[in-house]
Amino acid sequence: MAIYLEPMTSQDVESILEIESESNLEPWSARCFLEEMGRSYSRVRVARDGHRMGRIVGYICFWLIVDELQILNVAVHKDYRRRGIGRKLLSYALDTGVVRNARVAVLEVRQSNTSARSLYGQLGFRPLGIRPNYYGGITESAILMELDLKDYRTSEAPRETLGLCVEG
Repeated sequence: MAIYLEPMTSQDVESILEIESESNLEPWSARCFLEEMGRSYSRVRVARDGHRMGRIVGYICFWLIVDELQILNVAVHKDYRRRGIGRKLLSYALDTGVVRNARVAVLEVRQSNTSARSLYGQLGFRPLGIRPNYYGGITESAILMELDLKDYRTSEAPRETLGLCVEG
């Protein structure tokens, strides 16, 4: 499936909130996404179905601070899951980190989110530790995961770039 990646705009918030509310037990608010757009170290990208004006089918929010890439939020619309879109979004973020000379990528994931943990493992992330009761509203621990971007650069992990148009 071809997707088109571009920076999020304020007009995208409604579509993103729909995906966010169906994907996360503690969804971010519109204000959270809009604040991320204003941070110099933050990148929020939306994935559109096929072309620039296509439907928003996913998004990713990540920070690049000094030599660290922090993945804060990634989600795919429920009707578009299991099509490689999450992998494409993550690969875009990781490739951006490599280009910007980031040393490491980190993220937290719900302990029960086995599909996300599997994807992160396929990309080379390794569990570093547990953050007990990280998700307060649901009282669930998070697994802290890390990827040495030197390993990502040299790995044979499949890069999902076919059909990926990137702007900005």
